[in-house]
Amino acid sequence: MRQITLGSLVRQAMGTELLCQLLREEHALLRAGQPDAVAGLEMSIQELIRQLVRERESLADALQRAGFAKLGPFLEGLGEVERRIFETWRAKIIAGEQESARQATVNADLAMALWKQSGSLLSHFQNQVAPKERNTYTAKGTWRDRTATATLVRGRF
Repeated sequence: MRQITLGSLVRQAMGTELLCQLLREEHALLRAGQPDAVAGLEMSIQELIRQLVRERESLADALQRAGFAKLGPFLEGLGEVERRIFETWRAKIIAGEQESARQATVNADLAMALWKQSGSLLSHFQNQVAPKERNTYTAKGTWRDRTATATLVRGRF
């Protein structure tokens, strides 16, 4: 049971470290303006997160089969030296998760800012192209005075 638990903690710590690296790379790609590369990297990030969740669920199942509700009671039954090793890996997991969460927030803020900037730029271009006057020629080539308000049906009773 000790080897299973330690192996799972090591894999989770390494996975969270890799997640931090991928999120930093995503940030660099966002700043470089490479949306295609960001989309591909995002798929890798999502798959890594799924694997980390599966690893955590697997550890929880193994602990429950051994009669432990959580990792804490399992660690209490270990010797002092062994417990420090397990707690060191658990601390690495927690630090990696916190760093990943911080970087993901920065990336989300940057992506939202870029989206708003693109929307503003598109709106500006549309305003530049749209005719200034509401009165224009129709498709038949005749002059048409359009109303200032929207109308669904126009006619006489």
